[in-house]
Amino acid sequence: MNILIVEDEPIAAEKLKGMLARVAPNAAIVGVTGSISETVEWFSENPMADVVMMDINLADGSCFAIFDVVDVTAPIIFCTAYDEYALKAFQSNGIAYLLKPVVESDLTGALEKLEGLRESLSGVEEQRTMLRSMSAGQGGYKNRFLIRAGEKLLPVPVQDVHCFLAHEQGVRLVLSDGDGFFLDYTMAELEGLLDPAQFFRISRQAIVAGDAIVSATANLRQTRVVLDCLREELPVARERAKAFRAWLEG
Repeated sequence: MNILIVEDEPIAAEKLKGMLARVAPNAAIVGVTGSISETVEWFSENPMADVVMMDINLADGSCFAIFDVVDVTAPIIFCTAYDEYALKAFQSNGIAYLLKPVVESDLTGALEKLEGLRESLSGVEEQRTMLRSMSAGQGGYKNRFLIRAGEKLLPVPVQDVHCFLAHEQGVRLVLSDGDGFFLDYTMAELEGLLDPAQFFRISRQAIVAGDAIVSATANLRQTRVVLDCLREELPVARERAKAFRAWLEG
């Protein structure tokens, strides 16, 4: 298990590393950062960690600013001296919220919770992926989706799909005219079912079709995509921007 520590207090970071060495001796500390800018840079230059131990108040602001720039897909264990951020933490991939000073029993409990979630999700995801793969056809990518329009079930060819967007209610398929329909798929499942030559996952919230892209803009802070089926631009996660540009070039 690879762990990134985000903590602006060197003493607290060292203490956390010591506790992790005792309660999770097989874990590897792959990085220690102390600010928003340093953490964003780390994510842009390294593979996603398996779990992130994150303080909320960093040297240059609140850690939640990181999620405005980086699509952090790893589960996060928040460690902080304040309890007023709990709700926001659990809305940002948080699986545990530890109040400082962190004690070993609380850290052990958080890691055990993480392991339990992984085992549970692994079994469910394996079954669902198998069923989805069977529906896609042996060895192939999905050719069509079945959508519900009122009382009707309509098959939609995959080439008519311009993007998939993740919402709190679920994943929505969007057609060329902007009409959207919710599907019983996760974004991870769709990544495995869609032809990567035709679709690219630009962020945790969006998968786009290459043929639907009107234009893309890029600056030092962010890459954004314009689709002809949507009025707003879609941001590309910073750590996926380079791969996305290469994909656009074919």
